[in-house]
Amino acid sequence: MSKKAIIAIIIAVVVLAGGGVTAYFLLRPTDETPKQEVVVDKHPGQAQSILTGQWLDKNIAMQRPIAVMHENEKHNHPLFGLNSSGVIYECPVEGSSTRFMVLYDNNIPDDMKIGNVRSARPYYCYFNHEFDAIFVNWGASVRAIDILRSDYIDNISGVIDPAMDSVCFYRTNDHASPSNVYTDRGKIMAGVQQKGYRTALDESKPKKFTFAEDDKPNMLTVEGAMDCAVIKPYFFVNLPRFEYDAATQKYKRFQFGKEQIDGLDNSQVACDNIIFQDVDSHDLEEHDTANSPYIWIETTGSGTGKYFTKGKMIDITWKRPTENDVTKYYDMQGNELVINQGRTWICTTENKFKEKNQYYATIEEYNAANTKK
Repeated sequence: MSKKAIIAIIIAVVVLAGGGVTAYFLLRPTDETPKQEVVVDKHPGQAQSILTGQWLDKNIAMQRPIAVMHENEKHNHPLFGLNSSGVIYECPVEGSSTRFMVLYDNNIPDDMKIGNVRSARPYYCYFNHEFDAIFVNWGASVRAIDILRSDYIDNISGVIDPAMDSVCFYRTNDHASPSNVYTDRGKIMAGVQQKGYRTALDESKPKKFTFAEDDKPNMLTVEGAMDCAVIKPYFFVNLPRFEYDAATQKYKRFQFGKEQIDGLDNSQVACDNIIFQDVDSHDLEEHDTANSPYIWIETTGSGTGKYFTKGKMIDITWKRPTENDVTKYYDMQGNELVINQGRTWICTTENKFKEKNQYYATIEEYNAANTKK
C-alpha cells in the first residue's frame, strides 16, 4: 500500500472518531434535556370506586352502585350490611327520626342480607341521582312517588311496583311488618334485568368525591383544623354519636345509648369520613300515618358544613346548582375537598338545629361533659 493511501486511511479514522466524539457531546443527556417520564400503572386492571375511592376490578368499578333505603327505628335493629357499604346518608324524616340511604359497590356477595328495606323520601331520590345508582326502596311518600314514577332515577320498589315484590324482596319473622323486609344483590340484579335498566356506570357524569392518593392521606393539616374525637349530630330520637378510634383510624358509631351493630357479623358500625351538610328544611302539609308532617330537605343551592377524618375536623362549604348536578365540597380556602379513601357517612343537618351539634376534642372531654352528677 502506498504512503499516500496509508495517510488517507489515518485521516479518515481520525475524522470518524472526531465526529463520534462530537456527536456524543452534542447528543449526551444534560440537565436541560427533557427526561421522558415513565408512567407505571400501579393498579393494572383496576379502577377506583366512585363511593370509596378504593381500587376494585375495573369491570366492577364501572358498574352502577346500589342504593337501599333503611329504616332507623330502635325496634328494628340490628340493620344488616352497613359495614359492607361505601356511603351512608342519614337524614331527618317525620317525627324527628332519621333514615339511611346506604350505597353499595357492585362487589358485595349476591346473597348478603341487606335491610331492613323501607320507604323513600324525595331528598333521598335527589341524593341517589348524584351517584347514578339503582335506587331500592319499599314504598315512598307521595312526593317521592312522583319522582320515582318519572325517569329521573331507576328504582326498584315492592310497593310502587308490586311485580318486584317476589323478585327482589323477602320477609323474615324477626320483626313485625313492615320492618321485616330484606333484599340482597342477587335479587336486586334480577329486578334490574327484568326492568331492563342500564348496568354500566355513566362515565360522562361528574364524580361527587375527590379522593386522596393511596399513600397521601388527608391528615387535615390546613389552617383552622381542630382535634375532634367525638361527634354528636343533634338528631333528637336516635341520639347518635361517632367516636374516633386512633388504632383503626375510623369513627365508631353509637346510637340509642349503645354501640350500633351490623347484624351480619355483630361488629360495630364504623366509617372513615364524616360530612355534615347543613341544609334548609321545612314541614310539608302532607302527614304520615302517625299524623307527623313530612319534611322537605333542600338538596340544591349552597351552604356550610363540616368534614371529619383522622380525628380532626374542618369547616367546609358545599354547592349544587341543580338537581342534575353533583354536590361539591370545598375547604375554607376555596379548594375542592379531598376526602380519604374508605366509607363516608353524610349527615344532612338542618340549619335551624345545627347549633345543637356537639364536638369534643377528646373522648375524655366528652365523658366529663356527659357524666351524670
